[in-house]
Amino acid sequence: MPPRADRGRAERAVLRVEGRTMQAIARKDAAALRRILDDEFVYRAPGGAELGREEFLRQISSLPFEILSVSGDGVKADVFGETAAVTGVQRARVLAEGREQESVVAFTDLFVRRRGRWRLRLAHGVELPGR
Repeated sequence: MPPRADRGRAERAVLRVEGRTMQAIARKDAAALRRILDDEFVYRAPGGAELGREEFLRQISSLPFEILSVSGDGVKADVFGETAAVTGVQRARVLAEGREQESVVAFTDLFVRRRGRWRLRLAHGVELPGR
């Protein structure tokens, strides 16, 4: 197991990539997401279809509403060698059909380190009931 200082650096690096992922989603920026997602990326949600990388990129860039913000609550990273898990709650505020709405999703993102870069390999989200 790497020394705690090394794990701490790796955890901070993964959290920075997670933050860039949320920013790219907020901007519907498929080009920025493409640099983050692993070639074998998969998105899963209960009751929904499994999306591969290209499908996910198309879906994000063509969302039919304005994204006002995307942020994370209680986001934590754990690094296990060349793999990292990030958990938390993603909050997205959107403007749809003339009114503001909020989506609250509990998520787990799995990252792998490829050629020194953290890449998002698997994302799993569960929509939480409105509060």
